[in-house]
Amino acid sequence: MKLSGKAFPKYFSAIFCLVACVAYLAGLFSPVERIWHDRAFEFKGMTLKTGDPRLILVAVDDETTHQYGFPLPRVVYAKALEKLREYGVKTVVFDVLFFEKREGDAELAAATKRHGGVVHLFTAEAGEGGNGGKPIVSMAIPALAATAQDLGSPIINSHLESDGHIRTFALFDASVEDPVRKGQPSASLAAVSIASLQGKKVADLNVEFGGEAPPLYVLNYRRPVEWLRHEKDDESWLQLPRELQLKSSAKVIGSAYRTISLMDILNGRLTAAQRKVLKGALAMIGSTTTGYYDHYPTPFSRHAPGAEYHLNVMDNVLHGDFLRPTTVLPVLLFILIAAWLPFIFTLVLPSAVAVAVASAATLLAGAFASFQMMARGTMIYPVAPALTLIASYLGITVHRVFTEGAEKQMIKAKFGQFVSPEIVEELANDPEKAKLGAQKREMTVLFLDIAHFTTISEKMGPEALMQFLNRYLSALSGVMLDRRGTIDKYIGDCIMAFWNAPLENKGHARDAVLSALECQKAITELNKNLDAGLPETPAIRIGINTGQMNVGFTGTERKLAYTVIGDEVNLASRLEGANKFFGSDIMISSATYEGSKDAVEARYLGRARVVGKATPVPVYEPLAEKGKLSPAWTKALPVWEKGVKAFYDKKYEESLGSFEEFAKLMPGDGPAELYLNLSRDYTALPPDDWDQVFNLTAK
Repeated sequence: MKLSGKAFPKYFSAIFCLVACVAYLAGLFSPVERIWHDRAFEFKGMTLKTGDPRLILVAVDDETTHQYGFPLPRVVYAKALEKLREYGVKTVVFDVLFFEKREGDAELAAATKRHGGVVHLFTAEAGEGGNGGKPIVSMAIPALAATAQDLGSPIINSHLESDGHIRTFALFDASVEDPVRKGQPSASLAAVSIASLQGKKVADLNVEFGGEAPPLYVLNYRRPVEWLRHEKDDESWLQLPRELQLKSSAKVIGSAYRTISLMDILNGRLTAAQRKVLKGALAMIGSTTTGYYDHYPTPFSRHAPGAEYHLNVMDNVLHGDFLRPTTVLPVLLFILIAAWLPFIFTLVLPSAVAVAVASAATLLAGAFASFQMMARGTMIYPVAPALTLIASYLGITVHRVFTEGAEKQMIKAKFGQFVSPEIVEELANDPEKAKLGAQKREMTVLFLDIAHFTTISEKMGPEALMQFLNRYLSALSGVMLDRRGTIDKYIGDCIMAFWNAPLENKGHARDAVLSALECQKAITELNKNLDAGLPETPAIRIGINTGQMNVGFTGTERKLAYTVIGDEVNLASRLEGANKFFGSDIMISSATYEGSKDAVEARYLGRARVVGKATPVPVYEPLAEKGKLSPAWTKALPVWEKGVKAFYDKKYEESLGSFEEFAKLMPGDGPAELYLNLSRDYTALPPDDWDQVFNLTAK
């Protein structure tokens, strides 16, 4: 196929969209996304929260190590524990490794036991080839492990990014079994510390934040402030105003959390305000000594100690304001939109200036939307869509300078929508397939009809009717195409689609049924913006069948149609119409059900003999994707199955009770009304010779 210069924007947008999506999935946008991440928090600045006052950083600072050396003797930590117990600190967390036996272990263990709320470290990492695949676990020395209230793992290395930052966290690591809680995922230092502070069980946190695949969260940084180490005015210790900072000779400490020198703890040099906040608090003992702590940069500091990371994680969980990372699909959707927007702008806007303004406005709107999403708890990076839009705009703009005939481009772009990209690609790879004829294979075919369309069309003008129809057919067709379906044709308000041609798809029945379920969701979304004057709310009826069909090109060399024909195709069309009798929305044959039952939840509707078929067909109605049945249906489905079984066992009085109960659980359900009426009639007068097959006389 020779690519016309006039059609360049359309193909450029499509190809560039694919390239941008691949680049995103390959992580090529990640370096810029990290910059955006940090700048976003810097931009929010003063609007960020300050640290929770219950979380205190007890700093092993330069003065402390100058006095006692590094690492500190363990008797010093023991003395600090005694002091913190006197001050009423509820939980003491050591961001210090005590993996080797040393002098003073007995004193530290005794102090740990007396305090009763001490959390020590262990480390656990998934094993690699050199370790035979076994986890690598390092525990606190037995004396501390036995006397500590709990042990937790840093779980840091798995979140460390290539630029040295840690922007995410998880409370549990399912790749390693917790050495303390056998059979459970490895618990983080933050998880066990929160449990200690709140008097909860770690198992309870695991239910909420763990499981087989513990969720990953984005750290919601706290705003750092300046803390006075000493000050006569106690309350000024809580936050140092700028003017006080300039006048004071006291040492200033910058942190998101109230910071107290371990030296001050040991010497009792605490103000009343410091003593007050320590009571009932969580104190984390960690190093801030220059050269003796792990640096985990934040947007506000290149040298933040690891203890601050743990405190930030605890703070996020205590307040439930951590950020959830966006999934891949929304970003890919935004990339798709961004790649096509410049092309769309060239079609609908009158000038190049208008296209430039619209593109710039879109970029600003995207940035604003990302900040709004961030404020609402979701971290989404506009980098990939923004760069995609910029590059797409530049490519199309350069092309527009050297080409003419924008009107013809629009016409070609619109008519190009009728060609399936999958068919085009297959024909390009194998031109021999572009000949008349057919092949026979097992396929699944779907017929979708918009209910009430005739009534709706009578109230609409021609242009409004076409806009309405195109909007609905485009959205519903998109669902099928996304599920690897091929749109055969549009018959008025009906869509005919099939699966397993031209490209092979072994899960064709599954994909067709899942498409039908997603179409139900799609029309619900479409109906949210209905014209108030419509006499009926649009709904859809879908029939699906699986079987041997003929597929191929029909027509002439000048006009070809890729279509599917056969008796099994006709059955799918009849099943679509049979929904009217049963009051169902989707009806599938037993063959389709067998091919999709591992992926969908469905209910048995009965056996139907449709027009043109002598043999009755068992039919089913899909309800939801497997494992995603709504709570209402989870409760109602067993009642339905009980009623159907009783009905076909000819226990009509029993089935009547079941369907009456079901109708209360799922009011307005069409198939339930059918069986309820039949059960009521047959209870009064059982049929003599009914073969338990519904004979349908209408298409």
